[in-house]
Parts: sequence; C-alpha cells; structure tokens
Amino acid sequence: MAGGNPERRVFAKGAVIFREGDTGHEAYLIQKGAVRIFKSVSGRRVTLAVARPFQVIGELAMMDDGLRMASAMAEEDTVCVSLSKASIRSMLDQAPEGLTHLIASLIASMRAMGDELANAKAELADLGHADP
Repeated sequence: MAGGNPERRVFAKGAVIFREGDTGHEAYLIQKGAVRIFKSVSGRRVTLAVARPFQVIGELAMMDDGLRMASAMAEEDTVCVSLSKASIRSMLDQAPEGLTHLIASLIASMRAMGDELANAKAELADLGHADP
C-alpha cells in the first residue's frame, strides 16, 4: 500500500481476513458484504459479531499496537477499503491528548469485554443454551 493510500481489497466468501493473535498492519472499512468476527475458545469458534457495510474491523490493533483480539472471515464475498496503520496513527496523533487517553481506556475495555463475551458464549454453548 504505497504512501498509506487506501486500497480496495476483495475477499471471497470463507476467506480469512486476519487471525486472532496476529500483528495488525491495516484495518478495513467494509463497503460490501459481511465479515464474521470470532475468537477461539477451547478449540471452538465463538462469534462476537458480524460486521456489515460502513463498519470498520481490525482497528484496535492499529490504535494500541496490541495483537489482533479476534479473527475475521468473509461471510460472503466482501469488498473493503484498507486503512493503513500509519494513516490511523496520524489521525490519533492529531487528536487532543485527553481524547487519546480516553480512546486508550476504551480500547482496553473492549479487549477485556471481547474475552469475557467469548468465554461466556462458550460456557452457555457447553450448557446447550446458545449457539457460539
């Protein structure tokens, strides 16, 4: 992605866009299609969300330099615009300091809630109360 310019990316149904635990280099703005966001719990895929057009996925790893907290797979043929880490960091660098601290706090909470949600859904599925 030369110069950090957005690049159109197409993912066929079933394609893995990124994997939990990977280092993130770009986020994606979904233009068309759907993307399943899931975590692995005890060897099982637990769905956290299904993202649709105009939603951004993979942004947390761009903002806090953490690893991918979940995996993303195209639920159907999907078209995205990639957003480079450099462009996202540039936006954050221009934000007031208080806002960057608030964003960092929100990201930490989102990561913790993602883990808690995946574990709770897996436990419910084990009890026969939910489909992960």
